[in-house]
Amino acid sequence: MVKTVSEIQKERIKELEEKAKVLLEKCNVLTLASVNENGYPRICAISKIRSNGFLEIYFMTSKRSHLNGKATHFENNTKASVCYYLDGDSVTLIGNIEIIENMDEKRKFENDCDKNFFKKGIQDPKCYVLKFSTNEATFWIEGKFRTCKYKA
Repeated sequence: MVKTVSEIQKERIKELEEKAKVLLEKCNVLTLASVNENGYPRICAISKIRSNGFLEIYFMTSKRSHLNGKATHFENNTKASVCYYLDGDSVTLIGNIEIIENMDEKRKFENDCDKNFFKKGIQDPKCYVLKFSTNEATFWIEGKFRTCKYKA
């Protein structure tokens, strides 16, 4: 049976997506971009605490400032971008950040919390769990390039 062009494209996308998941598993530090108070992108390196493939990535950060910093940026504008890279392969994601405020949900991340930094653990009011959800992914893996859209 001969495959259609559409079937071939879907297979290629699935293959890239699988490789992007494996790449993410190997990367502990990612870059996360927020939009600052002046409308400019602000990029920082941040440790991933968990992920559900590349469609959902979780981070933990501190809200030390009410004027600037990524926690404040995401309170004001949920637009974000994440990028990860290893050995010439990279994935750039565009999406939105949700600040997890529900304590039952936050408690699931208790073991990911740095008790040296957050004295009260996950219950520290300055401890923010960020959930990034992907709307668009651009893959550059093994010399193959592709941008895909995902439903939010």
